[in-house]
Amino acid sequence: MLLLGLTFFLLLFASAGWLIEIGLVVIPEAYLGMQAVAPVIFFAAITAVYRGFFQGFRNMRVVAYSQVFEQLMLVLATLLFSYLLLPRGLEIAAAGANFGAVPGVVGATLMLFFFYRIQHRDMLQMAQQDLTGVREGALSLLKRIFSVALPISFAGMVMSVSTIIDQNLIVSRLQLVGFNYSQAAEQYGEFTGMAMAFINISTVLAASLGTSLVPATAESLAVKNLVRIKTQLSQAMRLALIFALPAATGLFLLAHQLTLLVFADKGAGVPLTALAAAVVFWSMHLVTAGVLQGMNKAGISVRNLLVGIVIKVLITYYFTPTPLGIQAAALGTVAIFVVSSLLNIIYLSRMVGFQFNTIETVLKPGLATVIMSACVLGVYQVTFQQWGGNTWPTLLAVCAGIVVYPMVLVALGGIRSEEVRRLPFIGDRAAIFLQRLGR
Repeated sequence: MLLLGLTFFLLLFASAGWLIEIGLVVIPEAYLGMQAVAPVIFFAAITAVYRGFFQGFRNMRVVAYSQVFEQLMLVLATLLFSYLLLPRGLEIAAAGANFGAVPGVVGATLMLFFFYRIQHRDMLQMAQQDLTGVREGALSLLKRIFSVALPISFAGMVMSVSTIIDQNLIVSRLQLVGFNYSQAAEQYGEFTGMAMAFINISTVLAASLGTSLVPATAESLAVKNLVRIKTQLSQAMRLALIFALPAATGLFLLAHQLTLLVFADKGAGVPLTALAAAVVFWSMHLVTAGVLQGMNKAGISVRNLLVGIVIKVLITYYFTPTPLGIQAAALGTVAIFVVSSLLNIIYLSRMVGFQFNTIETVLKPGLATVIMSACVLGVYQVTFQQWGGNTWPTLLAVCAGIVVYPMVLVALGGIRSEEVRRLPFIGDRAAIFLQRLGR
């Protein structure tokens, strides 16, 4: 990974101008930004190894600490560098914002290395106690590692290539319906930089569930306990949808208000409205992909993702130059995860007998979401009529949703104590509270 990280860091840094010349990157102003962010590749390769190591030991706390620290440093450095470099022009300021990722990933690398040194001592003690006599050669071990890593890496690469295709396709197709280059690039920025930010935040829990399912599934598979895999998948799917359904609905209802509040750009609400449903299907994809990866079937998930991306490209190509505009590209992104998640579920139903418990997994959270939606809209309308503006009506509407949804869900029996116990920090206390309520 050191060699791969160094190679691709140098390749991106050296070829940034060439990528623009051949048209693969259609925004020339991105030249300095690509060079500034290139060092992240080197350090990301290292952190990936350490995080995979701790994930294998089910030590998700260290992974979480490093990720939180990395993001905190990224935000602070991005704001600092962009502020200091703004007087020198937008292009240089944007490059400075990109370079803000470097201190974060360097700090995360050092943190992970420190925790690894502590863990390494325990590993040596464990090795001394190993009396099985089972040993594996380096080549055999590397072969097994790459048999799992390559399909997963390919999936990540496919998503990156899809983003590059999006950049070229969306900007060019929007120009066919009368937008000039600047307007098309602005809409693409609203779609990827603003609307997608809300989607990424809303799928964080599902991503963590999918990650934690990999070692758990592998452990169950090792002892050929397919029933436990089915149970783990069902519980994770329920938890993912319990959070995804209200998040997607809230983004749909308050899309324009949220983008105005966070980015001071109401226009980004247009793609966000179409994107909102992606939260549900992306969450399902992340959970099912984690199980398939743990079963050493990551290739299935990658193929399903490829099918979704092909459909997405077709939707973007044919429907972006229509009145749908940028919403077509957003709907194409939703299509990726609709297709991939449903295909993953079909495969898992055959492998482990997984079936949706429609009442528990969909209907109860869905009914709670409907009631929450009515409260959110009611609070927004009342506060908007009383005070006007956008900030306070939006914030109070969001708070109303956060309070009402769990109350209704508990009243409907849509969540149980053993399920919330898995949540970090609040899990144990929430489980005790639900037990007192008989849930």
